[in-house]
Amino acid sequence: MLDGLKVRPVSIAITDLDQRYMEAMPAARRVGLMRRIMCGAPTEERQLSGNASFVKAILRLRANGLRLIDLQRQERAFSAVWYRRNTSMLGLPISEAMAVVVWELSEYDEELTTLKIWRI
Repeated sequence: MLDGLKVRPVSIAITDLDQRYMEAMPAARRVGLMRRIMCGAPTEERQLSGNASFVKAILRLRANGLRLIDLQRQERAFSAVWYRRNTSMLGLPISEAMAVVVWELSEYDEELTTLKIWRI
């Protein structure tokens, strides 16, 4: 079981505003976006290590306009799915970006963060 210290990265990085956005998204829309992620390979993948890497990755995604659409908590890991849709001046979609951030606590108590980004 994780103690309070190990749960800290998610409680610091994921705000109430993020959770409200995630809860407000219709389930059908969320499922469709998750399927798009699973169907293609990421355009970018990074392995980050260090105690603050998860929080920094989340802050960077939020600063780039991505919003939380899914959060999964496991015993020794967390995964967060983020999404952004850009539109043209005419209101047409021009690009979408999705990111999955996975935080894991290794058996040696090292924090590892994986960041995968899809651009569609």
